[in-house]
Amino acid sequence: MPYDFGPTSEIALKEAVCITKYLKGEIYVLSVIRKGDFFSQLFRSEKDNRRIQREVRAKLKVLATNTKKETGVRVITIVEEGNPVDVIHEQADILKAQYVIMGKNKESKPDLNIFGTSILQVISESPCPVITVSDNPILECGFQNIVLPIDLTKQTLEKVSKAIAWAKYYKANIHLVGVLSGGISTTQSRLNLKMEKAKFVVEKEGINCTAQLYEKSEEPVHRTILNHAQKVNGDLLMIMTHQELGVMDSYIGAIAQKMIKESEIPVVSFTTRAVEHNNYFVSSFLPFELLNTKEIKYLKG
Repeated sequence: MPYDFGPTSEIALKEAVCITKYLKGEIYVLSVIRKGDFFSQLFRSEKDNRRIQREVRAKLKVLATNTKKETGVRVITIVEEGNPVDVIHEQADILKAQYVIMGKNKESKPDLNIFGTSILQVISESPCPVITVSDNPILECGFQNIVLPIDLTKQTLEKVSKAIAWAKYYKANIHLVGVLSGGISTTQSRLNLKMEKAKFVVEKEGINCTAQLYEKSEEPVHRTILNHAQKVNGDLLMIMTHQELGVMDSYIGAIAQKMIKESEIPVVSFTTRAVEHNNYFVSSFLPFELLNTKEIKYLKG
């Protein structure tokens, strides 16, 4: 979990604690001291670098001690120097992290900087799912209403299976939502059929599920989805960030980007690489085991 001592990092830590309690795992808190350019390094001595590292380590030690005392969750601290994006990815690989949790800074909303780093860049190349949180409080009981956008991409099965896993884990409801393309009626829409199939599979698993299909309007698609999340009291938005338009795997689709940037509730982003990651925390709980073969084919069809 990247940590920069800001308010959204504090919220992200609370979210990490909430999830880790279910996992009975540990939290690795990472602070990255950014390397400056040539001129800034010219005026910053090695002594200054050592002083900064000592100060950061001391603050993180207090944070870890207090978190353990207040929540019972063990926190391990890491301080590295370098490019934050590279360090985050390296540590996620080394630690075989189940997920990365990051806080969004509203003041830097246009490019979502953390340590001067684009969160979107972290998500696009992350080896595991990434949860981004705003500065809104997180429910200590976990998630109660998971919002799942449905589209016509091949990843629909993966989306639904992940949502089912999280819903079973947190005893939550699932709210499916989709937006039609222009000029297509609901009854003739393949998206409507896809959503009905997804709803059938979710309810077959004993999970409460709603489904809402919106007609295309002047309102941007991402705003329609975020407004629906607010309407159903959604507290988690689950998206697949890649291949929504057949794009390169290192690219996050435009709609996904806007949802990540503007969402006031936590967003869990699954990239193609993250979906294939064997250690994320629902993989052993439910990849497809709870969906029988017939139902998988039904959803694919």
